[in-house]
Amino acid sequence: MLDTPSWFRQRRYLHFDEPLSLKSATALVTNPAAVAAHAFWPLIRFQVHTAKIKQDKTTGSLDWHHKDREISYAAHSDSLIFGYYAEAVSKLYEAQLQKSGLGGCILAFRSLGKNNIDFARAAFEEISTRGDCVAVALDVSKFFDTLDHAQLRDRWVRLLGTSSLPPDHYAVYKALTRFSFVDRDEAFAALGVSVHTPRSGGKHRLCSPADFRLRVRAAGQIKVNQHKYGIPQGTAISALLSNVYMLDFDAAAHAFASSYGGRYMRYCDDILFIMPMALGAATESFCTAEVAKLKLAINPAKTDTCYFAKKGAAQISTKPLQYLGFLFDGRQILIRSAAFAKFSNRMKRGVSLAKQTMRSRAGTRQSKLRAAMSRPFINERSSPVTRISAAGIFFDTATPRPRK
Repeated sequence: MLDTPSWFRQRRYLHFDEPLSLKSATALVTNPAAVAAHAFWPLIRFQVHTAKIKQDKTTGSLDWHHKDREISYAAHSDSLIFGYYAEAVSKLYEAQLQKSGLGGCILAFRSLGKNNIDFARAAFEEISTRGDCVAVALDVSKFFDTLDHAQLRDRWVRLLGTSSLPPDHYAVYKALTRFSFVDRDEAFAALGVSVHTPRSGGKHRLCSPADFRLRVRAAGQIKVNQHKYGIPQGTAISALLSNVYMLDFDAAAHAFASSYGGRYMRYCDDILFIMPMALGAATESFCTAEVAKLKLAINPAKTDTCYFAKKGAAQISTKPLQYLGFLFDGRQILIRSAAFAKFSNRMKRGVSLAKQTMRSRAGTRQSKLRAAMSRPFINERSSPVTRISAAGIFFDTATPRPRK
């Protein structure tokens, strides 16, 4: 028996179509003509509510608020197409990174066997090793929502080495730029499906094609992206395409940092420069200008410029650097309060789940309770990271020690 290809993932959620077998999926995704003619279903979209906690610099009080982020998931056939083309484009992208010397700069959405904990540790160790330096952390505002379609297409074409997108690639591109979607709660309500127990009754799909046309399409529930920018966040190829989009910026940023003996790193929309002391303002200006060329913008509220200096055997900073969910002041590494808030919410949900299970089964196995309480936490950009226990190991071992 042949190994299951990495692009083939059977997703358990319900959608407007049924899951495909490996045979059917292979026949679809490996046939460029079939992909070019494929009718993509609307995405199903819902909001993720993330707890945020921030300390008021004047009063010192803690302010809790919630940030809403829209996540979309594709139909089973569409998701398999996205996964197959993501794998194909990823090979070209990785080859381009190695050719350009950018392999060590781009951290997110690649098969590196590492996570944000590892990347934060590497950045803090770099700062500690340099001694006197400035760290400039910047954030791209509304990253996925503002990616310009024309620029995305141009970079995609360049990777393929063609004059235009082939029909199959263009079909995928169009599905991600001129995408349609429905609100999950509204669609489920119209179809009489529970958001909490959608599979009740042994369902394999949300509805029949006839019901889709009558209750969803005819009811005006389908919305279409009318803008010339923005791609959905959550499909199997979205993350890769965001990296492809940033190729020119990454090359320019790496060249800029290297020309001054500095270091450039990017984790999705989190940008970090580690530069000589005198280049803090120049680095921020450079990055802002280069990002503008991509029709993107830096969020000034999240720009963090931190100066580090050696003082005897110790390293001090003007303020702690916030990076990938952690704080570093030259002496110790701490987890950000926002990350604590997220973990606290997960623990509360775990306790609630355990209590419900105990009531329904008159007891819960310890192993299941531990599993519920140690589910992976998510960083601010919702990329998967290791379990919270790994963060504990990180704190115990990662804090740079003063050099003698």
